[in-house]
Amino acid sequence: MSAFLYGSPLTKDDSDLMKTTGINSSMSSDANGIKLILDELYVYSKKEILKVKQNLDDIYGANSDEKKNGMNQLREHFKLHVATFFDEVVLESDKDKNNVIKDIEELLSEKEVLERELKMHINIDEQNDSTPLIDVQIAIDKALKNCRQIKLDRMTELNRLQEEEKQLCKLLDIKPKYADFKEMPTPVQLETINHHITDLHNTQIKRQATFLEQRAKVEILFTTLGEIPILHFDKLVLGNPDLFQLSKSNLDELQKLIKRLENQAENQKSMATELRTKLNTLWNRLLVNVTYRERFVSTKLGYDKSVINELKKEVERCETLKKENVKQFIEKLRAELNDLWDRCHFGEHQRKQCHIYYKNECTEDVMDLLDIEVDNARKFYNENQSIFYLMEEREDLWQKMIVMKEHANDPARLWQNRGGQLLKEEKERKTIQKELPRVEKELKHLLQTYEQREGKPFLFNDNRLLDIIDNQWNEMRNNKKPIQQTKSKILIGVRPQTPQTVTRSKRKIVPASSSNQSSKVRKVDTDHKARVT
Repeated sequence: MSAFLYGSPLTKDDSDLMKTTGINSSMSSDANGIKLILDELYVYSKKEILKVKQNLDDIYGANSDEKKNGMNQLREHFKLHVATFFDEVVLESDKDKNNVIKDIEELLSEKEVLERELKMHINIDEQNDSTPLIDVQIAIDKALKNCRQIKLDRMTELNRLQEEEKQLCKLLDIKPKYADFKEMPTPVQLETINHHITDLHNTQIKRQATFLEQRAKVEILFTTLGEIPILHFDKLVLGNPDLFQLSKSNLDELQKLIKRLENQAENQKSMATELRTKLNTLWNRLLVNVTYRERFVSTKLGYDKSVINELKKEVERCETLKKENVKQFIEKLRAELNDLWDRCHFGEHQRKQCHIYYKNECTEDVMDLLDIEVDNARKFYNENQSIFYLMEEREDLWQKMIVMKEHANDPARLWQNRGGQLLKEEKERKTIQKELPRVEKELKHLLQTYEQREGKPFLFNDNRLLDIIDNQWNEMRNNKKPIQQTKSKILIGVRPQTPQTVTRSKRKIVPASSSNQSSKVRKVDTDHKARVT
């Protein structure tokens, strides 16, 4: 060992040691490096040892036992320090070697993971047993560099998509689908997530459009109703649109809000219409001048709360005036009721069922009850206008048919055929043959529907109208030479007279809006009938 340290000629043991540590003659450069270290160590150690020896000679004498003991101690200390030093150096070098090996093992593990995730084989430059470990480490690391970048790019894209999904799901109140996706995605998976994000974007756009459209409706409804938002959700809808969560539940709630406001609008509209109708009736009965009416109506448009309140106030004012003129109002109500009875062709029996009409008292109770009867009669007329309209049309066709039959039995018409009169009569006869069955069919259908719904016959001057129609045809069949009959005799009969009613001449019972129509055949249009107000 000492020869190895101090550069003295190598012994057999030293040669064996060098062989076991990988030092041989073929490694001349390494051997020269080792020899240089040993030579330097020998020169330095020898110099210092000689200094110690000289000091011991000076102290104890060259041949003293103390000197020998001192040199022995020096040798032991030197060996101990050298051993300790090399233990530390070897330990450190072993640690470095193990670290490199560990890094290589980790790189190989990373390689396996990347190959599995990327579904590809990673090529590494060919190595052999003599290749330094550090070169192996560098070669593997270099081979993994591109694969690491691919993984980094995919994970970066995944994180971006997850964050985008998170924001969209928060806005739409939907649970994220890919929030827990942690592994490296494949290109197909990234494409799938991208499609999912696109679907979320489309859902957002659709819901946003729906929200803005319905929000505009809500604004219009609130304005129309004269309301201001009070509830939290109402304020949220009409607040900042960017703060409204486009969740399905919120959109459902928004739809309910619109439905509620539409119902309220319908109720207020109906209320306003009812108030205006009542007010118009009161104005007519009170003979309120046209200028006041027009000025009031022009400033009370729509049906918001303020307008309804003004209408109510005006109705209350007119009701007060009505009570102050009870007798006058009762007379007007009786006249109005009698007119409605005429329009509805109530017979004497039907009229006498209204006992309040015949009371001579002039009290508020009588006035209120008569008012109710007027409303009921008006409602009956308006609800059955289609029947009255078809009845009038049928009667017109029936009278023409009778006239045609009389003309057909008149021989003189053959000698008086001027201007193609016979051709005109034939054309009109075909029209009657076509239209009369159609009108009768529609009329009978309405009458049967009424009787099924109300559980009682539809009366015409106390007679069932369906029976009247059947009787007319029976009479027509039994009478070979029918003569023309007036409406009053065929259908209406003698009009019952009601107290305070002036007997009027024969009149057609048609809606007010149809009073100027010609008597030619026309089709019933139930959407454009006038209503009695």
